Amino acid sequence: MRRSRLVALVVASVFASVAVEAPSVRFANAVPVRAGRGGYPERMRRRTVTSLAAVLVAVGLAGCAVQSSTPVTDLEARERFLAVLDETQSVVGGSWQTMDDPTPRECVIPLWVAGERYPALRVGEAPASVGAAADRVEAAWAEAGMRVTRTAIGDVVEVRGESAEGEVVVLRVSESASTLLGESECRPL
Repeated sequence: MRRSRLVALVVASVFASVAVEAPSVRFANAVPVRAGRGGYPERMRRRTVTSLAAVLVAVGLAGCAVQSSTPVTDLEARERFLAVLDETQSVVGGSWQTMDDPTPRECVIPLWVAGERYPALRVGEAPASVGAAADRVEAAWAEAGMRVTRTAIGDVVEVRGESAEGEVVVLRVSESASTLLGESECRPL
């Protein structure tokens, strides 16, 4: 639906720019004379060809932009994301409360294509050892190919992982609780 609106907008702007073109004339003794080589018909043909090429490029780019970032279906991408959360809960241990939001959030894919991603939130009890839990999660995410950063914020240890597909997962552990949150990859609408 959005792609067809983009194409319609580009086509309309091309035809508008072609329709506004005024004829080029030279005046000799106050009598209008058509310009010769490179005059109105030549410029009009050149402008039409250039405009058509611009439309084809825009349609081609829009076609490439709506391709999904990974070769899996939307459902498989969401399930993969939720599996990362489930595995992380197992690594940390303890009991967890799942508060995942089933409503997708808007996001933007390169070339300004609208997409959606799913948020998740899990809250758990404090791990037996904050440092050991953070170490295990950091190692598991790194082994899974995520780019991992670890930060200490007061008595809270935050481990953040970003996958090549654009998934973001954040674990925060402290002496009082654990939280696990994140967002799935951005998928085109």
